[in-house]
Amino acid sequence: PSLTRVPSQSEISAAIAANGGQANPVTGALLARNPWPQPNRTPDENGNNLETTTQGSNGVDSLIAKVDHHFAEADLLTVRYFYGDSDQSFPLALVGGGNLPGYNTITPTTVHLASASLTHVRSPKLLLEVRAGYNRFYETFSPEDQGFDPRTIGLNTVSDAQDFGLPLLRVSGYAPVGANLSLPRGRTDSNYQFFTNVSRHAGRHNLKFGYEFRRTTVDGYFDAGYRGRLDFDSLEDFVAGRVSGGRQARGDSRRYTFQNSHGFYAQDSFQVSPRLTANLGLRWDYYGVIGEEQDRFSIFDTQTGSVKPVSQLYPKDWNNISPRLSLAYDLKGDGKTVVRAGWGLYYDAFSQDFFVGQLPWNTYNPGPAYNDVEFSFSPVEVLSRGGAVYTDFATS
Repeated sequence: PSLTRVPSQSEISAAIAANGGQANPVTGALLARNPWPQPNRTPDENGNNLETTTQGSNGVDSLIAKVDHHFAEADLLTVRYFYGDSDQSFPLALVGGGNLPGYNTITPTTVHLASASLTHVRSPKLLLEVRAGYNRFYETFSPEDQGFDPRTIGLNTVSDAQDFGLPLLRVSGYAPVGANLSLPRGRTDSNYQFFTNVSRHAGRHNLKFGYEFRRTTVDGYFDAGYRGRLDFDSLEDFVAGRVSGGRQARGDSRRYTFQNSHGFYAQDSFQVSPRLTANLGLRWDYYGVIGEEQDRFSIFDTQTGSVKPVSQLYPKDWNNISPRLSLAYDLKGDGKTVVRAGWGLYYDAFSQDFFVGQLPWNTYNPGPAYNDVEFSFSPVEVLSRGGAVYTDFATS
């Protein structure tokens, strides 16, 4: 339960009377939607006259499928699949939202995981293996009223259905109406993998060679601020349609980043003696330079002091060579006590999130994907057109 302050019907009537007995047409249409619940308690010392409870929910459905099939004694096919689907509703609008019901953050999530492997025994000393995997994670964060087109009541704030929902309305002294400005946003993360391995037994040597390919992609958008924010200094100003301030972001926030990586390895498990085994390995990785589908990356040029678009964020690195070494020693030769030691050098890829950034506009941490692009906050300007509120919000 939350306590907050909302305007009573008598306060709204008084504000309309102060405006010559009528409300601005857009404000009137807003009031007809009952954006504030009616007070249900005596105001406390802070003026809070509403106790409200905002419902939250989280439902998950999952499915797992598994198949193992022997084509012959020498061939085994294994297939795995996982599907997950959830639908969450976060109360209090998440990340600084209000506590009125109807403006939760809705978060549907869908996950697919699939893998397949085929092993083939070529001979008692030779084994071939091919594996492939795919996973997809899809999640969006949207306002609970995302099905509402604000243009139907004269609010010309957005034209893209992806950004539908009321703008954040802040009337001084009362609970804000509308979901928070960080919505909507969403992303699809995909990962494709392919492996092939060859194992060969040769006397005291067990040799293994392999190759790995991996492609990771992030297809996301972050329309923070697109629905806009309208500020009113008083309830009378709200009724009259006099906006005191606000903001709205504009531009194209969708980005599609990707990275293609390759890896090769070779290793030898060598039986040095009946009690000592040495494992020697060498791996080489190439992590492809992270790119953007339309080359919408840019960096700060220290020579000119300005931002410039680039087709490649950083130089390619061909030097990821990783040696590995481990030893296993059977202390008494009876297999009951084994001492192990190992050392290895490992490399990893950059996270694409670092390059996409946490915010889709130019702040101290926007990330190279959002530098120097047509994306900005515009101040609100209010004009009178036929007695209705008109804003110059652009959605280019």
